[in-house]
Amino acid sequence: MLRLQSKTDDKQSAVFLNHRKLINEAYGEFQLKSELFQFQAKKTPQDNGGKQPKKRKKNAGDEGTSSSEDLHMVNGYLELLTKPNASADTPPIARHWEDAYIVPQLYGANESGRMHRFQSQVDAPSVYLIPNRCKFFNHNVDNLTALLHQLLPAYDLIVLDPPWRNKYIRRLKRAKQELGYSMLSNDQLSLIPLSRLTHPRSIVAIWCTNSTQHQVALEQQLLPSWQLKLVHKLRWYKLNTDHQLIAPPLADLTQKQPYEMLYVACRSDAREDYGKDILNTDLLLSVPSIVHSHKPPLLSWLRDYMQLEDDQKEPKCLELFARYLQPNFTSIGLEVLKLMDERLYDVGQEGNHSKLGKYVTLPQKLGSGQLVKLALVSHYGS
Repeated sequence: MLRLQSKTDDKQSAVFLNHRKLINEAYGEFQLKSELFQFQAKKTPQDNGGKQPKKRKKNAGDEGTSSSEDLHMVNGYLELLTKPNASADTPPIARHWEDAYIVPQLYGANESGRMHRFQSQVDAPSVYLIPNRCKFFNHNVDNLTALLHQLLPAYDLIVLDPPWRNKYIRRLKRAKQELGYSMLSNDQLSLIPLSRLTHPRSIVAIWCTNSTQHQVALEQQLLPSWQLKLVHKLRWYKLNTDHQLIAPPLADLTQKQPYEMLYVACRSDAREDYGKDILNTDLLLSVPSIVHSHKPPLLSWLRDYMQLEDDQKEPKCLELFARYLQPNFTSIGLEVLKLMDERLYDVGQEGNHSKLGKYVTLPQKLGSGQLVKLALVSHYGS
């Protein structure tokens, strides 16, 4: 994480999240392939044969604030960001994340002190990496109530990337069913028992699309139903590999934007000024993964604003609708291991296969709705 200080207000800053570096530091000798972050500049209409982007239907409230003001602020922070070294062109990476994800409902935990590998042999064998100090449930968040007895009474940080209803995912599902995740309505999201997993010092971070309808629903329906109050909302701006915006922000919010929204909330009964220092962050910046909905880790930024118990060294973290695993997190989602496919990683010298734990496999047939416990501990190692 890199904090960029505003030139005009010494209290304000932007945060640059180096997505790949943060993951690589957490995983040790297992490194996300650099090809996943080869994000090139978006073509202009002139580069695209003069074709203009297709206009989308507008809804009430879809006219945003001045895009020129947004661009001026973002560019001011980009001037402070060190330009990356020129990188050689790399061949396209095989899109393994588009392969069918066939993993049954299961619970896993790794406290062995090293990375493990898990192989599901239900239909198409795939090998997934399981980092140390993590827990996960390959389970539908829509039925989170069934897992409450296996979770902690409360978490210091909860991150959600809800499967908002959107046309892009509907198009993917029509083209290839396994590419699109199951979407939830706002009413379904409001039923998630989030209030039973928070305490008065919890911080909750919620990713949201640029849909005005979703943002209004989040502020007026979902936060109250989860017994949360808004602390801050900010934009996550996406950069290309040259650390420039992938496209300029547009005043017409119905058009594709170079950012997504992040909402930061706390419990409704938290003290009035809890988390107020988060407001000093104007925006987030990062080079995004080319994989859809592969969000950057937030703990390195939000950790500074958490208030832990006096004898607590590490925060207790939970991610819902997760698609990859992080140390010190309990991760839950229907595709919780999707981006842990070892084919998306390079293995360093110390992480060669001979030093990994043995494959842990599941039985071929499982009962309907059965939740299998997959305990990855040291005795699975060599």
